[in-house]
Amino acid sequence: MADFAEHFDEVHAITCKAVRQLPDSQRSFRPVPEMMTAFDLIFHMFSQEKVMLIGCRTGKVALKEFRLVEEDKKALGTIEDLARYGERLHRETSDWLRAAAPAERVKPVETFFGPSTPEKLLLSALEHIFHHRGQLYVYLRLLGIEPVFVWTGEPVRVVREKLSAIAASE
Repeated sequence: MADFAEHFDEVHAITCKAVRQLPDSQRSFRPVPEMMTAFDLIFHMFSQEKVMLIGCRTGKVALKEFRLVEEDKKALGTIEDLARYGERLHRETSDWLRAAAPAERVKPVETFFGPSTPEKLLLSALEHIFHHRGQLYVYLRLLGIEPVFVWTGEPVRVVREKLSAIAASE
């Protein structure tokens, strides 16, 4: 699980870099009326990790937790507030994951979508971030912003320069 925790932390850090690329002036952007605003998308992406951590800690994930996290949104006014919110939630998840004994990570968790374990919940949280980070990248591109490189969090220009240097040396 140490490798998973490390990977989860890296993915989250890159996600926060991408979030911070969105200007506050575009927080209400949505590609089409039926989709979430950029602000709501980012909040949703981060807040679901909180719900999964509740399940890890309590052994249960109920629908009410999804409604309760919506209260958190009221205290968030800017994109930077959202990024800090995501970082705080992830730090709690990461701390739990690193401290949990092996038996605690595989204990049964009752959920409204069927039986699970903390390991599965956190893997689901990571998959959820990947899914919505992909959407965020589309939002950024539609706004004319080139998202950070998905694997390193570096500006794409820097990655292209590195790849050109590697190709030239081969």
